[in-house]
Amino acid sequence: MKTASTWQPQTPPSPIRVLGGEQTAPVGAVNRVRGLLCALTLVPLNLLAAIQLLPVYADLKGWLMVGLVSGMTGALIALIRSSRAFRPYLQVGLLLVAQFILGPIITLNGTTLIHVLPTSQTLADGFASTFGSFKALISIDPPLGWEAGGFMALWTLLLWTSFLSVFLEELHPLGQEVRSDGGIDPRPLLSILPILLTIGVSALLGTSQGWHPGPAGYCQWFLVLLWASWRLGLFQPGRVLAKSLVLVLTLSITLAGTLLVPLDRLALRDRYRPPIDPYQFTSPLSDYRSYIKDHKDDTLVTVHNLPAGTPVRMAVMDRYDGKVWNLSDSTIPGQSSDYRRIGSTIAPDPDDGNDTGGTEGTSFEATFTIHRDFGHAWVPVAGQPSSINPEGRLSRNDLYYNKATESAITTAPLGADTTYTVQGTTKARPSRDAIKNSQAGTASVPSVSDPPDSLSKVAALVTSVQSQPGAKALSIEARLRQEGWFSHGLEGDYPSPSGHGDYRIDQLLQAQAMVGDSEQYASAMALLARQMGLPSRVVLGFIPKDKQGDISKDRTHRDASGGTTVDFKGGDAEAWVEINLAGLGWVPFYPTPQETRTPDRNLNLTPPNPKTLVRQPPPPLVDPPRDDQGAKSRAHIGGQDADKEASPSFWARYGALIGKILAYSSPLWILTLLVLSILALKAWLLNRARTGGSPKERIERGWKQINSLARQSGLRLKGTRREQARAINQDLLGLHEPLIGEPAGEDHLYRLCAMADGASFDNHLVSDEEAIEYWNLVDQVLRSILEGLPRFRRWKARLSLRHIL
Repeated sequence: MKTASTWQPQTPPSPIRVLGGEQTAPVGAVNRVRGLLCALTLVPLNLLAAIQLLPVYADLKGWLMVGLVSGMTGALIALIRSSRAFRPYLQVGLLLVAQFILGPIITLNGTTLIHVLPTSQTLADGFASTFGSFKALISIDPPLGWEAGGFMALWTLLLWTSFLSVFLEELHPLGQEVRSDGGIDPRPLLSILPILLTIGVSALLGTSQGWHPGPAGYCQWFLVLLWASWRLGLFQPGRVLAKSLVLVLTLSITLAGTLLVPLDRLALRDRYRPPIDPYQFTSPLSDYRSYIKDHKDDTLVTVHNLPAGTPVRMAVMDRYDGKVWNLSDSTIPGQSSDYRRIGSTIAPDPDDGNDTGGTEGTSFEATFTIHRDFGHAWVPVAGQPSSINPEGRLSRNDLYYNKATESAITTAPLGADTTYTVQGTTKARPSRDAIKNSQAGTASVPSVSDPPDSLSKVAALVTSVQSQPGAKALSIEARLRQEGWFSHGLEGDYPSPSGHGDYRIDQLLQAQAMVGDSEQYASAMALLARQMGLPSRVVLGFIPKDKQGDISKDRTHRDASGGTTVDFKGGDAEAWVEINLAGLGWVPFYPTPQETRTPDRNLNLTPPNPKTLVRQPPPPLVDPPRDDQGAKSRAHIGGQDADKEASPSFWARYGALIGKILAYSSPLWILTLLVLSILALKAWLLNRARTGGSPKERIERGWKQINSLARQSGLRLKGTRREQARAINQDLLGLHEPLIGEPAGEDHLYRLCAMADGASFDNHLVSDEEAIEYWNLVDQVLRSILEGLPRFRRWKARLSLRHIL
């Protein structure tokens, strides 16, 4: 007999929201693929979040390759499927392998074996770069490229943030964002937090200019919002246009508001202080005469393949304190103490004042060889270097470079047989006419302290017939070269004291005839230029001299390899002046007379008595100020009174100020500051009550804090402390169990009441330990009172100013 089979209707699956719609199919392979796609989309989002590191590396291919590989590696590790118990250990192990083995193989590929197998150096450098690469990013001037393992910072950042982002996404798979009550579960958006961390870290490690920060930021936030709406199932393709218009309007309002507020991009490299203090070194110019005295005929530096007639610079000084020229006493960008580590290349600084008006330069790649121990930190370089590549004992980690002064120093001894290669360009000095017609530049230099007394008088005499700043500089150079006499003051020379302090410069400028060498003449010209309002600085280096001491191309000769060679001896040491002129940058001037122009010993060049060096009074004003208020805006042109200047409109004068007032006085800012001020005041009063006064006073103040909070919560208290405790316990603590129980059945509030009564009326001493214990209970009571209040009433009590004193 055939029995009828029983049939049970199956319960249809509950609908699942996906991308703004509904599906009735159960979660399966399709949802898994969509979830995988959603998770992997976080990798390019995370890479885009690190866009501000691109100017630091200045290597688009390297940034893309390292960023994508590290991001995909972290994402794939987060997507690993295994048993629940074994999965964390597997993921941690793979992350360590990716961090300390795979990362160094990719970012330090030059240390590997056949570019695949890691060596011991690869692993050691990779471990060190894991932690040191972040410091390298802020301590080395960009572009960093592949130097110093800097790409390990990008690898580390994107590996871990991509892993965390995808890991958090996997905790809440696609299709589970709708709660049982029909609401949207926001927890899937936790996967955005690591991406926001990448944005913040890359901005801090980036440059102060950034990589198109406005458009990049808008693009990042737009994509993040788009991903979030897609992830929560709120994305509706049909409304993209409307939402885009709203977003554009919002961004426009935001941009307009930020234009009214001064913006300062925070970059850690701008706050980083190098571990050297070059301005604490002795003045390099003070060692000038020792080159002539001790090494006049000794070859100190040999340079191969340097363009003929190119000077070699060592130190640049822009601060004068009345005694010596030295480096500035701050590391402000653009000044002479701003030395930074460099990478494989040196990018020109657009704000360093070195604009040469588009003058074409001559490229070179010169090799410098040091023959004697210099005994100082200054590294000879030439032209405008684009890279400095040390060899042998000199390491790149020891090199520091100043873009504004185009000079380098080293923290390691610059000993004999040190070799390094400099790539760069040399540019000829601008024409005399170009200099003559130029205005003063805008380069920032420190002010002169304690200048020589003779400067104002001599500067007025030398430049009295010149009007243009460039023409004044040429006039100073010509007068010093033509009227001065040359002497080092060594044995057999005409007496000429060393030094360049204020007294020595007065000796030079006020004597019957000027006698000195480039130390004095360069110092005098730089000070005279400052007196005329021209930014100036003194340079110490070597020039290929002829017998008269002028720059000569004949000192450069062909070598056996077909290149050129020039030997710089101690007698080639020279100090010269650079003056910043508009459109021309820092222009060199050589005010030292020819070395063959030596004074006759019978010439009376006795310096004046220093007691007679009286500071000259300022020249009289040509047009003294008159106490005639009506003279303003009055002039006679053709017999008619000139029209008064049209006063600017109200909005032209006060529009920007009104905009800033509206921006800073927004109700939201005022409300936030008011709330923070009240919370800070109440926190300070609570801390003062807890720690100030004797133990008895602190106990009494503790009860007063409970009383004040109860009144601020809306409770009207009367009677004794015990009656107040009963009211607080019934109205505010009635829903909470006692935190501390007494044998007699009294709870912690009554215990505090009794201790406060004892402190007020008993004569026994109260110890600090009792006061501390009392306040521990007070903190519990205060917290319990606040926790028992509804949220609105709780914040009302927090912000209430009733009974705070």
